[in-house]
Formats: sequence, C-alpha cells, structure tokens
Amino acid sequence: MHTPKTNPGLALPHLIKWRFLLQAFPPLLFALLLTTCSDPVEPVFRFETGFLLLEGRIVDQEGYSAIRVSRNEIIFGNYALLPVEGLNLVSIDDAGNEVQWSQVESTNEYRPPADFKAEAGRTYYIRAVTPQGEVVESEPERVPATVPIAAARVQFEQEAYFSEGLDRFVPAFRLLVDLDDPADDRNFYQWQYTAWQTIDVCASCQRARWRNGECIPGPDTRFVNRWDYLCDATCWVSSRGKNLNILSDEFSQGRRITGVEAGREDFARPGGLLFEVEQYSISKKAYDYNVVLQNLAEGASGLNAPLPAPLIGNLLDRSENKVDVLGFVGVAALDIERVYLNRDTVNGTSLPYDGQIILEPVMPSPPVAPCEGGTRTRQRPVGWPE
Repeated sequence: MHTPKTNPGLALPHLIKWRFLLQAFPPLLFALLLTTCSDPVEPVFRFETGFLLLEGRIVDQEGYSAIRVSRNEIIFGNYALLPVEGLNLVSIDDAGNEVQWSQVESTNEYRPPADFKAEAGRTYYIRAVTPQGEVVESEPERVPATVPIAAARVQFEQEAYFSEGLDRFVPAFRLLVDLDDPADDRNFYQWQYTAWQTIDVCASCQRARWRNGECIPGPDTRFVNRWDYLCDATCWVSSRGKNLNILSDEFSQGRRITGVEAGREDFARPGGLLFEVEQYSISKKAYDYNVVLQNLAEGASGLNAPLPAPLIGNLLDRSENKVDVLGFVGVAALDIERVYLNRDTVNGTSLPYDGQIILEPVMPSPPVAPCEGGTRTRQRPVGWPE
C-alpha cells in the first residue's frame, strides 16, 4: 500500500506569517537560534500589505478550471485576504489563443466559459491584469496525459483519527483509489473530492419565523428557541474535502498503485452520501510546491520546529509595480469516479448530531424554504440512485 502525503487542511494564507518573519527579522532570528533562554519570547510579526495570492489550475475537463485571486490588507489591525475584483484574467495556449475568465459573483474565484477545457499535450499559462496595474503571469505548463482511476471504494473506520478539538477519536469514511501508473514517465498525482447528501431543512429561524424569504422576529417569537422550515423540493447539498492529498510514483514506477487515500469524510449523520473523487495528473513543480506547503503546515510549531523552506510558486508581476505574488497556477489532467454509500447500512456509530426538526405550529402547514443558493441544488447528482 502506498500512502500519499497529505495537506492537513492548513491553508496557505495561515502560513504566510513565516514569510513576514523571515523577511522582517533575519538577524534577530539568527541571534535567537544561537541563544538559550529560560523565559519564553513572544514573537513579533511585521505584517506586510499589498501582495497578491493566486491559486488554482487549468484542467482538461469542462467545469473544473478555477483560479482564486486575493490581496492582503490590514483592516483595523487585523490581517485579511480580500477578493480582487475587476480583474482582467485570461488563459493563453501555445498557439497564442486567449480565453477570457470571469469572476464568480461575491467570491474571489474566476472561471473560464462553461465549455472550456485544456487539451492534452498543449501548453498554457495565465495573465491577470489588476485595476492597480499589476500584470501577473504564470510559468507555462504542458498538460500531461490522463491517468485513469482503476477502482474507487469507501472504507469505514470507527476510530479513523483523533481530533484534539473534539477530544475524541472520530469515525470517518476513507476514500481509497487504485491506479495503473504509466511506465514511460515520472508521474505526480493530486486528489480532491466533493460529497453530496440530501437535506430536509432549508431554513432555521432563532426567535423568529420564516416569511418572505427571511427570518422575521416578532413580539410573539421572543421565547421561541428555533423553528425549522422544510425544503420546497428534494434538495442536495455539496461540500468539498478539506484535505489535499498528493503522491509521486518514485517508488511505484509503472506498477499498479493500490489503496491510496484520496480523502476522508467524518461520519456525522445518517442517510445517503455520494462521493466524486477527482484524480489530477500534475507537474513536478506543482507537486514540489504542495510538498513544501505540507511541510510548513506540519512543522510550523514547537521548540524544535525547523526553519520553514521557501514556498516558491510560479507567478510573477511583470509590471513596474513589482508586487510580490504568492501561490501556484498550473495545469492538470483529470479523471473522475463516483461512489455512493448508504450510511444507514454502516456497522458503526456516528458523531452526535441534532436530527430533530421543529416545525412552526401553524395551520394548515408552515411555509417552505427554497432549495437554492450556495452549494444547494434541486438537480439529482450523477451517481445518486433513483
């Protein structure tokens, strides 16, 4: 069995403080490393402003290409990453063809047209021009060949891992995949997943009632703890896995790789659960970038923690502004597999959950709430049984 390296969910923005510290106080850091002291030292960070953060990929499947663009600011003394709006973002292939990307409303995410997909063997990069005049470009990358998923399955473990926040072992479903690694090339893989489940309640109001699309408090609702309002149709909600798993075929060149953990989902409630496993073939540079990101996340604390390695992406501001740009935008070839599970058939115990539905006591029946917005959909996901 081959175990992938895993990003434990610590996002890049939380790691940027290392960069600030190393740039701001290198002599102080060196002195501290050579000095022993019995009293703890409270670190001082000098937060810089103005850098850009771009993360995402160009994919050979329709609907999976996305790039998130943010700029850091100090707001009331607090560090924040804010979406960059009004960006002129295009992807450019090796023939010079440009495709315009558009911002997803109320997010920091930019996407190409719905029918866009990269072509295997071709080279792509992005150019992003900000309203402030920065011209950010990524290094060109060639789209690799797709490596199919040979098999995908779900394995339940009652004590899958220990959660310090919950102070207990957590029951979870592990997504495992098998693949036949090509023998003619070095290959690098990355896995993510989306999970769908149905919901019955589309609105809950605390000390209020659902009317005209919102929770409206009244003098007779002051002592109402909660009322729930059912969805107006069969409603599915999706969520993205928090972990980002990567693997190199260094020790598996040209052989079948079995039991790779592509993700993990807590056992938090009963009912059906549909997984879409995404297997990306990525470049060595993208793999190396994620390895450093993982090492920073796992080794960024403790008295014996090593100095963080430089997190070098593939982006550069080519304007006269010369703004620092962090992140990585690469290309990828994608294969997808979907696996359905009925959690009611699992021989195990879920995490505690509140399954009680408290309807407003009105006649003939309380109003319903719409299944819309965010990650909700009325459309049955592909792979969900009839």
